[in-house]
Amino acid sequence: MAATSPAAPASKRAPQMRGFAVICGVVALIVLLIGGYAGHWAWTGFSDNDTLWDWLQLLLLPIAIATLPIWVRHGRFMDARVRIGLGVGLLVFGAIVLLGYLMPWKWTGFTGNTLWDWIQLVAVPLLFPLVIMPAALNLISTGLEDRRMAEEGPEEGEAPPAAVAQAPAPPPAAPAGRMGIAVALAAIVALVIGGVAGALAFGDNGSSSSSTQASTPAAATPCTAAKAQTVAADNELTVVQSGNTFYACGKGAAKPLSLGAAGAASAFAVAGGRVAYAARTCAAGDTDCSTLVKLTRLSDGHVFAPQRFKGGTAVAKIVATKSGGMAVMTRDPDQLWALDKQGPRRIASGNGLDPDSLAYAGGTVYWRSNGRAQAANLGPCAIC
Repeated sequence: MAATSPAAPASKRAPQMRGFAVICGVVALIVLLIGGYAGHWAWTGFSDNDTLWDWLQLLLLPIAIATLPIWVRHGRFMDARVRIGLGVGLLVFGAIVLLGYLMPWKWTGFTGNTLWDWIQLVAVPLLFPLVIMPAALNLISTGLEDRRMAEEGPEEGEAPPAAVAQAPAPPPAAPAGRMGIAVALAAIVALVIGGVAGALAFGDNGSSSSSTQASTPAAATPCTAAKAQTVAADNELTVVQSGNTFYACGKGAAKPLSLGAAGAASAFAVAGGRVAYAARTCAAGDTDCSTLVKLTRLSDGHVFAPQRFKGGTAVAKIVATKSGGMAVMTRDPDQLWALDKQGPRRIASGNGLDPDSLAYAGGTVYWRSNGRAQAANLGPCAIC
């Protein structure tokens, strides 16, 4: 009887284990996506990154690193269906970019992104590693090895120039140059499409020379639109309602930050470069509702210490400290909550709470209940 090789079972188990790991990863990702977007699991951060632009920032670089070297070096040996699929993908992406600006489609997240944003998104993962860096290295290193060999001679174990000359010529390398140029041109086309579409949709953003500004008025943004109404403001940022949407605008922000539609977002408060507000969502025919209190940093859109109130609870008013603490007054039930370094805690309740009286000064939150003035300490947010 022939002996069974112990390597055979192991070689069979390896693909099975990899397949099992892939299945588990896919299932876990699906659960996280459903929980993050449909279940509003704040700890996933998915609900605050809900556009195509956000996912491109996350996935474009690893996808480029994994696939583009194969495409550039071995493109002519790739299956025709793969090449067609990649070409169709680029065309579809270009169409989505164009329509995302011109329609505009909010789910794409393209609106408001400038040419600089596109350069950061596309040029860094595509043009630099595939075209710019190889060309620069070839230019800098041209003739270096020949001059070193002529001046210093071969190092130990290195073939002398004569031997090198007599050695058979290596096989010709795959013509990767044309593929690299094609990829670069595709990326440049995407940049041009984004720039032209942005110019057609929004015009000049007011950052051109003074002579141009003097002759051509800057196109209105959601923050500067004629009918935009200010709902909250301090020295650093402003919350406006433009059309049916609320936006946070201010210093240190690359673009206006959409906070939500009227009727869903409410109770805005601004302090310390952050905006606190309530976002109400409902599912299953408006029967399963909840209100999420968010503290969002305007500079990058990061959300700190979200707090969810379930059921019919509505947020009547919010006050915020510059260090990130919040006091939240709710209706149904009537309660006052402090959200600070001590965690969420209820500091008052009862039908006599007056939302209009809620205020903050000097580390203390003030309010009136049944006509009587009351106060409590409000500290900073522990993770802000």
